[in-house]
Amino acid sequence: MVDKTQATIEYLLTCEGIQNSSLYFNFVNASDEDKQFATTGNEKVLHQPFIDGSVMKRFTFTIIDYRSVAYQELPKLFIGTNENLEEYLDVQTIIDWITEQNKLRNFPDFGDKCIIDSIATTTDNPNLNGVDTNVKPALAKYSISIQIDYLDISERIY
Repeated sequence: MVDKTQATIEYLLTCEGIQNSSLYFNFVNASDEDKQFATTGNEKVLHQPFIDGSVMKRFTFTIIDYRSVAYQELPKLFIGTNENLEEYLDVQTIIDWITEQNKLRNFPDFGDKCIIDSIATTTDNPNLNGVDTNVKPALAKYSISIQIDYLDISERIY
């Protein structure tokens, strides 16, 4: 059986928004642009097994993206730029990449006992989970929860 966590990490490392940063598993001493792969209840059966023994499951995880915070107001009339907005839009590229991969049906490799149906984020935009002001520079913590729905055919009766 393929380890779904490892397969998903290898898959995410092909995302340009992730491969150019440090990616950590579950724990991180965060700095600007570091990312964390956090497990969140990994696998869940979505319903009773089908008559042939196969079952739909959901693999869930969260990507946490740490970004430096600038204490500047938004420019009037949006002339110029705002660092916080630029950082937020950069984190958004991961969501856009996941959405595109789902359209292309490009999924992680869960092995021949799983048929992936979809990969999707649970929101259309990154969630701001807070700002850590105890570090310099202060870091915003953005999160993106991702779900992979797949058919587990390991118990299928032929």
